[in-house]
Amino acid sequence: MIYYFSTTGNSLALAQKLAAALGDGVCSVTRTKEKNLEGPAVGLVFPVYYGDVPANVQEFVRSHAFPEDAYVYALATCGSTWGRIFRTLQQLLGEKGCRLAWSRAVPLIANSTICMKSHIGYDLKKLDKEDAVVREAVEAVKNRKEDHYQEQDSLLAQFSATWLGRKIGNWYLDVQVAPDRCVRCGECVRLCPMDNIHLGEKSAVMGDHCLHCLACLHGCPHQSITVRGRVVLKEDQYRHPGVTVQELER
Repeated sequence: MIYYFSTTGNSLALAQKLAAALGDGVCSVTRTKEKNLEGPAVGLVFPVYYGDVPANVQEFVRSHAFPEDAYVYALATCGSTWGRIFRTLQQLLGEKGCRLAWSRAVPLIANSTICMKSHIGYDLKKLDKEDAVVREAVEAVKNRKEDHYQEQDSLLAQFSATWLGRKIGNWYLDVQVAPDRCVRCGECVRLCPMDNIHLGEKSAVMGDHCLHCLACLHGCPHQSITVRGRVVLKEDQYRHPGVTVQELER
């Protein structure tokens, strides 16, 4: 089974292609009800956050039982660098008595670019790299290959984990609801993987445990989610062209 986390579709699209090639299934980490994971091979596909494993994916690994002697592999989607994501994942799995056998990162389209510029013009040709990494992963899984060369440390991840790093990151990715634009359609509620948004009397309301995944920012059909107070353009919102919004809803 392949377990994925995805907010704008890159990781989901990769997981779907990989599952089709392997004849395997896919399941969202936010929808998995069983605590015992399935299959002789367990795949994990998710994006890089702050140069590391997203907090909710870390919790997923900690709270779930992996099959004994399972072949565990991982694919990570990122904008440019994968940081220490595979080293962290290896440590998390080691605490559960298993290990990461094979891993690979694939730079695609960063969904955080929207936080610093407008009129982005996403280069969808970057998505052409998906097929090559899927072929590589399929060969690795079928032949139970070992590969650890992308397990590394990262100064970015180390800094992001400090008090100052978290403060800067939280400021940079600060999303809020613009009440005057919100029509209470509920799309942000359905997209939020942390149940951090609810519908108030007049608009959607943010809670205090945001993952800063930007699912709401990219998914709001009325551009009612702002970043650091700035309204984003519809043309700058991103969703992988091979994934529907319904597939991303938790």
